[in-house]
Amino acid sequence: MPRIRSFAAVAFAAIVLALTVPAHTQYRFRPIAELPDHSALGLKLRELGTVGSLMMTTAHPDDENNALLARYRYERGMRTTLVTATRGNGGQNEIGPEIFESLAVLRTEELLAAHRVDGAEQYFARAVDFGFSFSRDETFQRWHREKILEDYVYWIRTIRPDVIVGFVWDHTQGGGQHHQASSNISAEAFRAAADPAKFPEQIARGLRPWQAKKFYYTGGFGPNVANVPAEAICRVDGHAFDPLLGRTYNEIGSEARSMHMCQGMPQLVSLPAAQPRGYVLEDTVLTLPKAEQNKDLFAGIDTGLRSLAAYGRGGSPALGLAIESLEGQVRNAQLAFESKGVAGARAALPQVLVTIRALRAQLGNMHPDEGARYEVDMRLAQKERQAEEALRLAAGLKVDLLADDGLVVGGQGTKLTLRAFAGAGDGVAVKNVEFTGFEGGAACASGPIEGLKPFACDVTLTVPAGSKLTTAYWKRLPDRDYYDFDPGAPFGLPFEPTPFNAKVTFTIGGQDQVVTYPVQFRHEGNVFSGEKRQELLVVPALAVTLGADVVAFPGGGLARNLDVTVINHGKKGGEASVKLQLPAGWTASPASETVTFAREDEARQVRFAITPPAGVKPGRYDVTAVATRDGESFSKGYEAIEYPHIRRRHLVHDATGSLKVLDMKPVTGVTVGYIMGVGDQVPPALEQLGATVEFLTPEQLASADLSKYSVVMTGVRAYERRGDLRAYNQRLLDYAAKGGTVIVQYNKFEFNEAQYGPYPGTVGRPAAQAGPFGRFTADRVTDENAPVTVLVPTHPVFNTPNRIGEAAWKDWVQERGLYFFGTDAADKRYVDLVEMTDPFPNNPGPKRGALVEARVGQGRWIYVGLNLWRQLPAGTDGAYALTANLLSLGKK
Repeated sequence: MPRIRSFAAVAFAAIVLALTVPAHTQYRFRPIAELPDHSALGLKLRELGTVGSLMMTTAHPDDENNALLARYRYERGMRTTLVTATRGNGGQNEIGPEIFESLAVLRTEELLAAHRVDGAEQYFARAVDFGFSFSRDETFQRWHREKILEDYVYWIRTIRPDVIVGFVWDHTQGGGQHHQASSNISAEAFRAAADPAKFPEQIARGLRPWQAKKFYYTGGFGPNVANVPAEAICRVDGHAFDPLLGRTYNEIGSEARSMHMCQGMPQLVSLPAAQPRGYVLEDTVLTLPKAEQNKDLFAGIDTGLRSLAAYGRGGSPALGLAIESLEGQVRNAQLAFESKGVAGARAALPQVLVTIRALRAQLGNMHPDEGARYEVDMRLAQKERQAEEALRLAAGLKVDLLADDGLVVGGQGTKLTLRAFAGAGDGVAVKNVEFTGFEGGAACASGPIEGLKPFACDVTLTVPAGSKLTTAYWKRLPDRDYYDFDPGAPFGLPFEPTPFNAKVTFTIGGQDQVVTYPVQFRHEGNVFSGEKRQELLVVPALAVTLGADVVAFPGGGLARNLDVTVINHGKKGGEASVKLQLPAGWTASPASETVTFAREDEARQVRFAITPPAGVKPGRYDVTAVATRDGESFSKGYEAIEYPHIRRRHLVHDATGSLKVLDMKPVTGVTVGYIMGVGDQVPPALEQLGATVEFLTPEQLASADLSKYSVVMTGVRAYERRGDLRAYNQRLLDYAAKGGTVIVQYNKFEFNEAQYGPYPGTVGRPAAQAGPFGRFTADRVTDENAPVTVLVPTHPVFNTPNRIGEAAWKDWVQERGLYFFGTDAADKRYVDLVEMTDPFPNNPGPKRGALVEARVGQGRWIYVGLNLWRQLPAGTDGAYALTANLLSLGKK
């Protein structure tokens, strides 16, 4: 099932038990969001004492400073939020095959995994990550800058932060310019959010202008701030130790950052050490000297509860007295927790909740200024939610709302189990339960939770027949680089909230509170990842998926295979007919096939041989797979994105692909020994070109006769992930020396850890030329339309069996290539075959290293930095022709 993917391979590591020091393991580490009641309650009590709010804005997932978010969230109890311009769909994937929008889903989930550690809330703008860009102007144009400015203004007006931290200092020129673009937009939004003339439609919909107090730029990837006056820089370190958490914030931040696994973030947690970061004060509405403002990000800003009385002209004396009383009660609850633990806080918290609710009810009488009342009530509403949560923690309340199935079909009956347990003792009761999102009536009896006996309620409800399939609510249109958001979904949330919930009314400490719990399904991911949970995912009764998005027909007339997978998600089995809808004149064998299902979640695969009509013209033709059962037709499937560190998500797609007729000669008589990399969708294209592909196992790399292969090809970033390839690399060089052809697709800097090429050479430029970004800096060409100069026109790769002319370089998608081979500093036996130049001033000069050959004995070793791994799944004509020629180099 090529498009139904999960993280199935988990390495098994031996556990060594020390005699005196316990082993530190992250077999299943517990994120801060799941801490036991004592620690979680202490953190919640810190929140009750402050109304401070920090917003960070970044371009991509993984740009955020997790240690900074953790410090202000946990040590200071502030509300911390992250607004990310894009979802990272234009990046790379170091753990699996997801690219483009499925990668956006994966990276969104990784952000949520990170925030389960650092405590921040996550929101998004509509920008699309269209790939690495050296140009801020290109980014502004493709994003439609005003759209993203509108989004940032929306979030500032909604969240109303005191301090905003942008990512890269806007005045720097290095690196990917998405960073500078998002920071530039954020800096403008800092002032624009306070101007009611900016985006007045937001004001008409109920938002209000808001002026944050300070705007900072973070150091990002380390831009040079040496020329910035010292008084303009605020330095913050996460090296403080939190006794509630037992770690420093730098440790917590590195643990959160490790969740960005598809981007290759280090998995080693930071050891306690100072790691100061500088933040440049770019804009402020405070009148304090900058040196005073930069003693802390919040220096000069009152974030205590008493600051609520200052809203409006001169504040309100009655409100001030009421807030002072609330502040005292919160402090009493904190002191009770410190002296008497959870029981002390449990006794003090009901009065805190009573006071907050009474204060909110009386605001209309306390303050004549409607605008001030809005500001105060918004923040008191946050305090009310926090006090309610603190009470639940103090009561040791644990609630599970579980379904008997995780993949549900419209019209399906589902058994739900509600369990509530109060571990801290008696005094907790379930007053009412209301299920939402289902059809059918069901009720749970009210009753106390006492004597450590769980409250239990089992009901069976029906998923509505017309339920929307669960998928991402954002959609990228082909003519622009900002998303359309589903108007039915709340704007800019990570995912659309599930409709399947239970609203439970509890009585705790004499006070009622209503809590909404999403229905979940729990299961064992595998023996290594432990228990996993997910929301209910609505799927088609028959999920239909094509084995490939693009099927290539080089030369036109040859038949090609297309696999269709059908999964039965209905509760019963039965038969279904599967067929392809083809353009006029095209044929499929078989014309249709009947498959039989015996049970739910069973899959069947049908292989169709597709033949184009005689004389078919080159071009792209549509094909759709349809499964029919009981008179109902299905033509949608889904891609499952699931790994041990994230929750399962689906991306629904039509079962429609492209039949690509190519004006080129296919490959004949070529057998490829392929060494799989990561995120690698190249092999199906090689087979469509006519090659026979065999995947090399570690055992074959170690000892098999490689001479039977016309070509040995390493997959995308294979040297990074394949220890067996690194170990037996010399066998590839020996194979080349005896007349074989080795094709190495692009690698990152891990390729430089040893001498893997036949002669001295590295990916990128060595340390002396690397700059601030690491030991190496690699060339790349980001404009997919950049002109290409062929340096060795007579080389067979440009002539046999296909002529590679200018047309071959047209209609590429997202970049020409990346991580080029550094031929300038390499052995002169490496020969560049192409040269290309980006049009952007920040990436000046011609770039080589995208296609490099070295003759080794009687054979060849070729490095390919061109991003064929993106072009082939996208059906780019010239990439197919060039790949055919590369494979044909191995013909004897």
